[in-house]
Amino acid sequence: MSISKQSREALLDAILAITDTLGRAESATVTDLYFQVDRATGTLTIFDDDDRELSQATIEEWKESAQEQTASVEKTLRTELVQMQKVGLFDKMNILKPYSCTLVDENKETIVDLIYMDDDTLVLDSELLQGLDEEMNEFLKHLLEE
Repeated sequence: MSISKQSREALLDAILAITDTLGRAESATVTDLYFQVDRATGTLTIFDDDDRELSQATIEEWKESAQEQTASVEKTLRTELVQMQKVGLFDKMNILKPYSCTLVDENKETIVDLIYMDDDTLVLDSELLQGLDEEMNEFLKHLLEE
């Protein structure tokens, strides 16, 4: 499920509001950002690691969506966050590394880590890991044959 242009703009505005807030902070105290979707209202709320609300947006497509659509919410958020990370948006924030952006449920339990950033660490996601087992098995088989 993709989101409309209006919903995407609302999502981007919510994330940009965080960069503005955390960019003005004098010292870096935040290490994680939590994204929570209220399925009844379609409201995305973004919290810091002290449960302070940093930003909010309403994404109509996420309103009353089925739990099975969590993968779609995850994909949309991850895509936008990775894109923002690539253009250096997170570098403008006073946020301590390593940091993560995590999708959480209504009890603030982790559903999935959306992105993880550290200067020396690359976190692999499931798309990148697809087929890795087969490739490793083929590589090992080739090595053992020689």
